[in-house]
Amino acid sequence: MRGKLILGIIVGGVVGALLVLIFLVFVDGKSNRNTTGIQLVNTDSTKAEDNKKQQILVYGDYVSLDSTDYLLVPLGMKTLDNVMDGGLRSKSSDEYETSFSGWRSYKYNFYALEFGNCNNIIFYNKKLEETHLLLNKPAIISQFYFPYYDKEYDGDKYWFILMAIHEYDSNLDGYINADDAEKVYLTDLSGKVMTPVTPDNTQLVDWFIDAPTNTVLMKVRMDSNKDHKFDFNDEMEILKTSISDPTIGKAIIGSEIKNEIKKILKKIK
Repeated sequence: MRGKLILGIIVGGVVGALLVLIFLVFVDGKSNRNTTGIQLVNTDSTKAEDNKKQQILVYGDYVSLDSTDYLLVPLGMKTLDNVMDGGLRSKSSDEYETSFSGWRSYKYNFYALEFGNCNNIIFYNKKLEETHLLLNKPAIISQFYFPYYDKEYDGDKYWFILMAIHEYDSNLDGYINADDAEKVYLTDLSGKVMTPVTPDNTQLVDWFIDAPTNTVLMKVRMDSNKDHKFDFNDEMEILKTSISDPTIGKAIIGSEIKNEIKKILKKIK
């Protein structure tokens, strides 16, 4: 009888330890979740509107879009919380105040927008005094490139905008942020005609222009192991699309070449 009691205590202790371990793993997984970016509202919740914080707009540094009448103005948001004295204070104000650091020279005489949390771009027509938004949905513009040619430049000129956007919650964690897939678009300089050029479930790593063929080559990372992450464990693909007639890019490295590469790699320890 005493032996059974001791055995029961041991088994109970092991089971209890396992339950605690499972709980800690669960909590740790939740705490490690990336909760930056855009938190999606649960439309089924009757308290969704009550729980929303007050949000105000934050504008980044504007820039003139070359050879057009447009000014580009990056747009983000910051959230305000109620404080005890009934006033308002900025939540993570330092993050948002430094999010928009301006524009930098890229390559091919394109400029790149540098920002930490850009949700949209305002196109302001200086001549017509009209404005329109680039996007009509919640999103994070993670990469944005546009042509900017000075008077001394005498090389090939390209009149398109290339951008990468986190526009859906691909890992289903309730947030749209840098952990999610990107969709890459080519658009005209008005920002009104956006054409997707990458497939779903990819992220843009780099892009190149091939002048002789008037095409854009894009190096993208795929979620090849289906773990809802984009990291060094995933394979990359090089896609090609036309600048004048863009469509979803086609891979330039076929399955035959990939299989040959894998055969070669198998011979390496």
